[in-house]
Amino acid sequence: MSTADAEITARPWSRRPVEMIVAMHLGFVDAFGFVLLGGFLVSSIDATTTRTGVALGSSSWFVVGVAGAILAGFVVGVVLAAVVGRVWPRQRVPRVLLLAAVLLAAAGALHAVTTTAPLIGFALALAMGAEATFLETGGLLAAAARSLTDRLFGRGSRRWVRYLRLWAAVAVGAAAGAATYRVLGFGALWIAAGAATLAAYAVRNNPTDPTDTAGPYGLER
Repeated sequence: MSTADAEITARPWSRRPVEMIVAMHLGFVDAFGFVLLGGFLVSSIDATTTRTGVALGSSSWFVVGVAGAILAGFVVGVVLAAVVGRVWPRQRVPRVLLLAAVLLAAAGALHAVTTTAPLIGFALALAMGAEATFLETGGLLAAAARSLTDRLFGRGSRRWVRYLRLWAAVAVGAAAGAATYRVLGFGALWIAAGAATLAAYAVRNNPTDPTDTAGPYGLER
């Protein structure tokens, strides 16, 4: 058995705890961004896209600017995470979590210089775009409903339980993010950055299968 094989055997991925942490973290930062930016979501990109379309239709150019910055940041964050995955394929998960932590910290540093909403939204969306390469939260409830329907008709597995669990984790994270912002204000961001750093440290010795392009926590399994 090679050293790499021995490491995989000795330290297998514990999928459920990490994907729950990622789901809660996405919800936390999304709620934080929503309150901070006055109703803009930095992780739930479908909602931000809809708001962009509404703003274009009503010529609300400030809203278009903020939403456009968030969309651009999210896309760039996904690209950055993909590059990290190519450079460190066996350490993709901890490296991307660390990338998200660094980007959140950068957003905090940026806030010390300016409170311009498009810039802050762009920085937060960078981190969420990177982290969203692990887990797409937008369709969790719909996926749970489809899986449950298949199960009721005697097809499929109990995957609906997983989808529902992750959806609940996002909701709990969002509630925690809103409550923490109410108490700490912008300081809540440092809790999010610290949580991503701790998560990266916790999984640092667990190798990722480089052939699993969807990642161990992607829904496309």
